[in-house]
Amino acid sequence: MMQSLPTPAVPGWLPWQELVVLAVVLAVLAGVRRFSEARLGDGIRARLILGVPWGTLLTMAGVLAVYLFLQGAWWHPRNPLVTPFRTWSYFYPFGMLTGAFTHGSQGHITGNLMGTLVYGTVAEYVWGHYPRKRGVQTFTSLRTNPFARILVVPVVMFVVGVFSAVFAIGPVVGFSGVVFAMAGFALVTRPTLFLGAFLGNRVLDLLYSALRYPVSTASGQTRFVTPWWSNIAIQGHAIGILAGVVVALALLWYRDERPDTLRVFFATLVFAVAQGLWAVYIPLGGGRFRLFRWVGTALVFVLALVVAAATLESDRGFRPGFDRRPASVAVMLLLVVLGALSLAAVPTNLVDLQEDQLPDEGIEVRDYVVTYDEDVPNAYFENIWLPTQRGGASVNASGVIVASAKREVWIAAVQPGRLAINGEERVTVGGPTWRESVHANRTDWAVLGNDSVYRVQLRRAGGQPRTAYTSDPSTADVILDGRNVTVAARQHGFDVVVTQGNETVGQAPLPANMTRTRIGGLTFERNRSRLYARTDGTRVKVAELRQQAARN
Repeated sequence: MMQSLPTPAVPGWLPWQELVVLAVVLAVLAGVRRFSEARLGDGIRARLILGVPWGTLLTMAGVLAVYLFLQGAWWHPRNPLVTPFRTWSYFYPFGMLTGAFTHGSQGHITGNLMGTLVYGTVAEYVWGHYPRKRGVQTFTSLRTNPFARILVVPVVMFVVGVFSAVFAIGPVVGFSGVVFAMAGFALVTRPTLFLGAFLGNRVLDLLYSALRYPVSTASGQTRFVTPWWSNIAIQGHAIGILAGVVVALALLWYRDERPDTLRVFFATLVFAVAQGLWAVYIPLGGGRFRLFRWVGTALVFVLALVVAAATLESDRGFRPGFDRRPASVAVMLLLVVLGALSLAAVPTNLVDLQEDQLPDEGIEVRDYVVTYDEDVPNAYFENIWLPTQRGGASVNASGVIVASAKREVWIAAVQPGRLAINGEERVTVGGPTWRESVHANRTDWAVLGNDSVYRVQLRRAGGQPRTAYTSDPSTADVILDGRNVTVAARQHGFDVVVTQGNETVGQAPLPANMTRTRIGGLTFERNRSRLYARTDGTRVKVAELRQQAARN
């Protein structure tokens, strides 16, 4: 897979490449403002105090503060604490309250903050800091107080965030549900302005990338990747956009406003397609996923039609009903779908893990257990309540497993393929006031003509490594003097086993680097990462070291 890799930044506060980008962008914007007859700032200041979306900025500051200080990204920018803040279960309310406001990485929070700035600004512009009715003075009540109206924005975003977390399927994390709600609100109330903001978000994304990675070098790399759509909480995004649409319809009905239906249809379709709302998939376990693209494609077109139909002018406005008018039917359908998608999350969030469902062996870090295993039942899925059976879905999992009965956590945090390629991975567990990392190392010998043999070791920071998993032995596809050579992983290293027929004629630890030993009538010598077997002048490479566990 080709991947764009950033080159090292030029020393200094701002590299000269970034200064060039900023200078050009500012000069172009200044030129556009000078040549344009329109003064957009005047219209914005008529609705927002000093033309600034203060409520949106307050929300962004709160989300950023959670990431920097609660998740510890201020001190660990490349390793924010995520596990305890996910929406694991209703029996773990802390995760339900924090899931929507925490993020998994710098790129994750950056994307959501940019979306909040762009779509939140449009939504706040529609809401306005000043009363809209003629003759109504500001500061005469809470409804007309600009500062109170500003505070409504972060309060509503917080409520929507909790709603998106409580009714999200599975252990999700991120502010994207709120971002989609703001986008849904904006595309219904101001579809043309929304499309401009949508394109502006793409421009901001390019500008951010140019400032952070002014020069990139493309090279071929072997990396473990999962499909991009498998990392999207499609159901959470769907309930977000539907909630935003419903709130927008209610506000338009209250204000007796009617947007252009065709523009609403186009805005909804463009956003749904661009944001991957068509990516309907299910996990199959073992890092595999199944995508139903045909279903998702049909759904986004239906979604655009229904949202647009809900904005049609009628005598009943935007109130739901059964009068068979398009607008009423569409609003009712939106409410039903929103309710169904929300209720679908309830069984997945009733998970209640018990102590006896935790891994038997592993490294214990307070209430967590960290271990490694392959093809074992996923305890989280087994505890999902289904009305048709007593247990949950049967899904097996492999990798570095993190479990906690106190927090209802059971997850394969690192997939085996990722650990096999990288050799070492780190998982971080903790709580609001503490954190600790556990390192996983995989030592891998590729056996001639057969499967690799490996062992996985885990260690706490500063601690001694403990072997958590050993793979099955593997026999080289070669016969020397009537003998077979097998490499076997053990708790304390690797053994070479020599067999003749069905009988073991020799077994000993794999020789150390630049040494040789005789096992079962064959001479084995180790030359750095290669293991050779020799007999009667014949020398064959039987195994090669691909990954080696890091030393303490």
